[in-house]
Amino acid sequence: MLSFLGRKSASTLPDTLQLFPLGTTLFPGGRLGLKVFEQRYLELAKSRIADGQLFGIVTLTGGSEVGVEQTFSKVGTAVRVASFDMPQAGIFQLDVVGEDRFEIVNSAIGKTGLHRAVVRWIRPEPKVKLPSTYAELRELLSQIISRAGEDKFAEPFDLEDSTWVGSRLVEILQLPPSIKQSLLEINDAGLRLKTVYQLINRIGSGGSGQPTGKPS
Repeated sequence: MLSFLGRKSASTLPDTLQLFPLGTTLFPGGRLGLKVFEQRYLELAKSRIADGQLFGIVTLTGGSEVGVEQTFSKVGTAVRVASFDMPQAGIFQLDVVGEDRFEIVNSAIGKTGLHRAVVRWIRPEPKVKLPSTYAELRELLSQIISRAGEDKFAEPFDLEDSTWVGSRLVEILQLPPSIKQSLLEINDAGLRLKTVYQLINRIGSGGSGQPTGKPS
């Protein structure tokens, strides 16, 4: 893949974003591979590869990833292309990394079939040191990263930051899209961690060896 990891980001955030609705919820700092083959998204990919600007990932609430009849959540994550490949004619493989969250003010479908939205940017969560109560979550995520490979995650890694740990675990866990979306929308890293911990305990109650404590 051709990498753009050294390319500088724009100093200001745009008022509008082209959208890429997916059945996946991405958080700031997350990494995602996109296989692009629809003409409208091929044009989007070419433009964002060329100019290095942002586009928005939003979670589908209705319709499918292919086709125009789509509804999606009002809060999403802006992404930038980190690298790309073109394995065959008419297909792009994009590696994108999440940056800031945004809220859609209004959106419309353009002539090319792409959704374009006027957005309001959500202030990034402050860094908060991971409480010792959730040390097991840090260890669990560390093991997952080790097994999956560090190249599957975007740098910088921050296993001591509550938001980073909680966000990566939500992305990884097999949860209903509505739960993932609600955890993207909250602005409380502690509440997100607590919820993740409770969900993992629920999943692990059948003896999977996941955390079994009960943080307050």
